[in-house]
Amino acid sequence: METTNLNKSLEQIFQSKYIVPLYQRNYAWDQDEIEQLLQDLYENFKKSQINSSLNYFIGSLVVLKRKDGFYEVIDGQQRLTTLSLLLKIIDKVKEPKLFYESRLEVEAFFDSYYRNGNTKDVTFNYKVSHLINAVDLLQQTIVNPDERKQKRLFDIEDFEKFKNFVFQNVILVRVEIPQDTDVASYFEIMNNRGEQLQKHEILKSYLMETLKDKDGNYFEKQQDEFSKIWDACSQMDTHIQKLFSAEVREKYFGENYDEIHEVDFQNEETIENIGVSINQALDKISENTNSIQIDDIDDAGKDQSIIDFSNFLMHIFKIKYKTYLENGVETEIPLNEKDLIVVYNGIINLDAKDFINDLLYYRTVFDRFIIKATEEENEEEKYRWTLQKPYKYLYEKKNRTSLKFKNIFENQDRLSKSISLLQVTFRNKKYKNWLQSLLNYFFDKEKFTVKCEDLQYFIDQLILEYYDTNINFDQFDQGVKVPHFLFNFIDYLYWVKIPSDFKFTYRNSVEHHLPQSYKNEINETLLDNLGNLCLVSKSSNSKMNNEHPVGKAAESGKYYRKNLPPKQKIMYNLTNLKNKWGNDEIEIHKNEIVELLSRRRELLN
Repeated sequence: METTNLNKSLEQIFQSKYIVPLYQRNYAWDQDEIEQLLQDLYENFKKSQINSSLNYFIGSLVVLKRKDGFYEVIDGQQRLTTLSLLLKIIDKVKEPKLFYESRLEVEAFFDSYYRNGNTKDVTFNYKVSHLINAVDLLQQTIVNPDERKQKRLFDIEDFEKFKNFVFQNVILVRVEIPQDTDVASYFEIMNNRGEQLQKHEILKSYLMETLKDKDGNYFEKQQDEFSKIWDACSQMDTHIQKLFSAEVREKYFGENYDEIHEVDFQNEETIENIGVSINQALDKISENTNSIQIDDIDDAGKDQSIIDFSNFLMHIFKIKYKTYLENGVETEIPLNEKDLIVVYNGIINLDAKDFINDLLYYRTVFDRFIIKATEEENEEEKYRWTLQKPYKYLYEKKNRTSLKFKNIFENQDRLSKSISLLQVTFRNKKYKNWLQSLLNYFFDKEKFTVKCEDLQYFIDQLILEYYDTNINFDQFDQGVKVPHFLFNFIDYLYWVKIPSDFKFTYRNSVEHHLPQSYKNEINETLLDNLGNLCLVSKSSNSKMNNEHPVGKAAESGKYYRKNLPPKQKIMYNLTNLKNKWGNDEIEIHKNEIVELLSRRRELLN
């Protein structure tokens, strides 16, 4: 196997040509992966401004060199494909260097994209939809979600320096396997290789290691209880109460499962020499925590959390400790799981028993007051936003009880709407500042029994503060650069004014109601006007593409639905009323939006 000169800059990588063999799956990166890539690139670019010799190692690329000089991609094609699109966008690679074996639609996409520099002339096909989506995401993703003034790719200051950093200082480790390698077997081994321990699993072992007396004797019962609570908390897609037996559930959550009790570790300090050390704890982590079988749960709903466990832990760190020591300097704790172990090592006087109590409390708060996406086959997107709390249900005839869930408040539609607005706008699992604010609201544990109207007021103030701080009229007429928050905020205000069946979904593509191909029909300065724009899904944008507004808006057509987002529905209704969409209609709608926004505090208060 090639072992010399493995580290190659992207400039060196893309001097060669690569082919993705037929046995490799299609390109599949979506918003989460592309956001992470761009944000990591931008973060390391900023570091390079301080240290010009900094290189950023982005991962590995496993290849086999063919006799025709092409490199067959064995592992790393998703990242390589994304980088090839990015380098075309920033004009660092002029011709295709990546080819797909026996996939004519993909080959045609790359040929058209590199010739024209955009995806407008690409014939839409589901086989290239992820590639079209990726180009849009690379151009529209916020690269600095942790900063007040947010930027997209082309907004980066010193953009030429950024482009050069990406091309010359971003490093891939390119590993060539021998030409006599059985590629199919190697590929299978790569796909079946064991996963490394996650950061939160390492953190668990560090904390369990501290549960011992001054002579180094471990408290076995404390370690066992700590481990069970931690493992339950780590399963973010499942309501915490579901992960304990009825007896233990009452201990932590009260007789009706509707409270939160502190764990008393003081009664468990009997010394046992059979407790576990840090290495033993790491060995035990591989045990399957999903094997918990609880037979008294009458709720089969499948939920999906809006955040993963490692990033959730960062929120607990920040709420409880605020800062940590980084190289001896007091530093604000970031909301990014990649810093989990570094932050832990920099926190002074962290007590494992206190921390597990905080973790259990905030995990219970999270399940109760933060929306989950609950599987729902009857919904168009196959999920619905839910806010639910547990309760004990008594079956009198059967003389047994069960765990069930119900809405936390009788009338919570607006509460769910406002939280889902924040989630679909700021969906990244890292840097969820709104979630930090909301969890921090419950720092006062008496807030656990908060009234709906009080919580609603707090969330609305978060939304209003973001608007007042980050949105200005100059951003209203910037076409695809209009902040997505603004569209969602407008929809929320319309909904508060006149409730409907609308629900917030992950719409992340700005649509021109009158497409750019019809710009000769209006004053061209109105093309990117907020009155001509709405937020749709990527797939909807691709399908509508160059459709005329009258065709889009037709009630008998395929795009009009009763539960359309309010702003889009108003645009469609106005189009149908006037049977056209031009200068006057755009101005009318824009003026209505400005008036609506001017009443934002009146509507929300």
